[in-house]
Amino acid sequence: MSVVKALGLVDEQVIALMMRRWPSWSERVPAVGSLSDPAGVDAWRRAAGPAEVDAVLRGLAELAARDGGDDTDAATVLAWLLLPTAIRLSAEFIDADPDIDEHIAACLWIEVRTFRWRTSSRVAANIAWRVRNQVLVEVGDRRQLADRGKRTQAHTLVDEALVRERAEQVASSDREDLLEVLDWAVEQALLSEADTGLLVDVVAAAARSTSGPPAGGWLLGDQASELVGAELGVSGRTVRRRAKRSIEALAEAIQRQAPSRSSAIRRIA
Repeated sequence: MSVVKALGLVDEQVIALMMRRWPSWSERVPAVGSLSDPAGVDAWRRAAGPAEVDAVLRGLAELAARDGGDDTDAATVLAWLLLPTAIRLSAEFIDADPDIDEHIAACLWIEVRTFRWRTSSRVAANIAWRVRNQVLVEVGDRRQLADRGKRTQAHTLVDEALVRERAEQVASSDREDLLEVLDWAVEQALLSEADTGLLVDVVAAAARSTSGPPAGGWLLGDQASELVGAELGVSGRTVRRRAKRSIEALAEAIQRQAPSRSSAIRRIA
């Protein structure tokens, strides 16, 4: 099984669906119309700016959401466009559960159908964030339970209800601020994609951590670092060192180049 099969997506069928529905979608949500040729969506995504791509994805999210257009065709297209994220998650959690692709597909579909299109942007990043959190809720701690059980440390794991509660403590506005800052950092060549990916992972781990903010900073505590390190196959110390270096680089550059963004760094660091 693969995520693609679990979602029942076939490239040719999705593109044909896009070609058929795109004119009516563009009339209902004008932002969608900035992609004039849906058959060439791959080339367009590589050439278009991030804001333009996000505007189209947000338009599709509005059409797809139950409280928006409630259009399952739009949901199918949006899920298809977000498949790279789902496939990366499948590779990350491949050993966590034999049915991991079905878990990821279900989480992706739910997020596509419930995206907060009225108040949220950064569609791809926000949905990726929430899908990853939900997959961790369903199978991530189960995998860690199996690993730690050999060392009789299973009692240190948080239960599912607490994971859900803590994950929701990362406010939507803070999450979007973080994603905006990280996008800016990549554009300015301050951080690599790998650096920003690590910070996103650490923030997600901190959000589901059972401990309060550590003295050394919310993101740099032992629990979040060890969780991410276990997932990446590196030590918690390595995670803390890389995250600290990235945060310090961001803080210095923002103070020098974009002081208006400093409040976002203070909230996450």
